[in-house]
Amino acid sequence: MKEGSGLRRFGVGVAAVLMAVTGVVVSGGSASAATPLCDRMASHHVGGNIDILVPAIGANRHTCLIGSGLVANYKIVVQFQATMVKCYGGLRLASPYGDEFIRDLDMDGSFGPRTQAALKAVQKSVGATVDGSYGPNTRDRMKFVDNRDRYCYAY
Repeated sequence: MKEGSGLRRFGVGVAAVLMAVTGVVVSGGSASAATPLCDRMASHHVGGNIDILVPAIGANRHTCLIGSGLVANYKIVVQFQATMVKCYGGLRLASPYGDEFIRDLDMDGSFGPRTQAALKAVQKSVGATVDGSYGPNTRDRMKFVDNRDRYCYAY
């Protein structure tokens, strides 16, 4: 054993105990650890007279998360499901639901396995990281319904 390694282990142990007692958490660098959950759909101007509705925090912060296991408002999930149905309805869901189309997705407000499979299909289609969670990487690549519910436009 190297000289001083026991002291180092002791120091790491003390630090772990202190962090547990004080509630301090050290992130491994995950972007999602610092990204808040979406709490509404908000308007985003894309040019001309065109605004799209995107998941957001407040009226102007569009960097947020939606996903399985992440608590999200029922209305946000319904609107996000409607966006995927309108803009990507012809895509097949990711495995194991590959025989179903996004257009057939229930807009039930639950981010369950089929909604996650729909999002994975969208992510694959637009070249985003295929992880089944909505965040900035997906937002920057996918299309959203305009505020008149007529057409889909890129963020």
